[in-house]
Amino acid sequence: MKRKRLFLVGGKLLISGALIAVLYRKTPLGVIGGVLAGIDLRFMPIIAGLLFVNTLLSALKWRLLLLCDAVDIPLRTLTVTYLIGSFYNLFLPSNIGGDSYRIYDVARKSREAVRSAASVFADRFSGFLALVILSLLSSLVVARRMHEPLFFLGPLLILIILVVFLAAMYKQTPVRKILALTRLNRFEIITRLMEKFFLSLDRYGKNRRLLVRIMVISFTFQLSVICIVYCLALSLHASASFIYFSAFVPLITLMEALPLSIYGIGIRDMGYVFFFGWAGLSDVQTRSLALSFLAVTVSYSLLGGLAYLWRLFMPSPGGKESS
Repeated sequence: MKRKRLFLVGGKLLISGALIAVLYRKTPLGVIGGVLAGIDLRFMPIIAGLLFVNTLLSALKWRLLLLCDAVDIPLRTLTVTYLIGSFYNLFLPSNIGGDSYRIYDVARKSREAVRSAASVFADRFSGFLALVILSLLSSLVVARRMHEPLFFLGPLLILIILVVFLAAMYKQTPVRKILALTRLNRFEIITRLMEKFFLSLDRYGKNRRLLVRIMVISFTFQLSVICIVYCLALSLHASASFIYFSAFVPLITLMEALPLSIYGIGIRDMGYVFFFGWAGLSDVQTRSLALSFLAVTVSYSLLGGLAYLWRLFMPSPGGKESS
């Protein structure tokens, strides 16, 4: 198992390295360094503020889902857990590491592992849904501007896949058939855990007010991410219409979510080069934007590392880990 895990991590590092080599081998690194050195620092407080607001929004959405399932964890605790989860994402593929830590941390505090997993699943899925809807709406405008009428088909296809998956989870029957075909339903523990998982999802689905609040927060979060990338572009003196960022950033974010590289490195760069080249940005600007986004998000994620150290070495008065 350990050897297999090392093999997978090594494979993802190889993919990241290969993509970086291909994307940057003919790019004058000195020119990119000059662009990054000339970054307008006045945008940095705005970007840092948006990143922190997004963390709070994510923690709030997560708390609402947990409360619906009778799990009461303070917002401050969830905010710190979210930060630590973002730190884990630096070293593990896609968002798997961060989500695993979030599930573990809430399960440890609440003794409700399945409810914790259900809340993280619903949190992640609602974010993807908002992401794809925003991308689809913006892509309709961009397709007209670029005279590429089929450009919106990508986001539309992804949205259809998400809706079909959501319907399957809501109906439950397709999932149960898969368990039966794979004969996993023979194991009582798997069946019991799946029933508890579906029960949590059913609670979310019946609470219409909760669903509205969750989606409002999700759309706000995704718009904020778009604004962060837009501000980064402005700080690099790379100007393009905001509508391009609304269409391209969600697609690049979806690309990053694929568990093919470490922290999306290489995949993200490829997305910035491919999409924002269409928006009129030069090769140097697209690569500088990708590198600056990586630097900003990594720097912010390191706060999660500090939060983790704080939890380890600053025990609460009762002797338990501080939250």
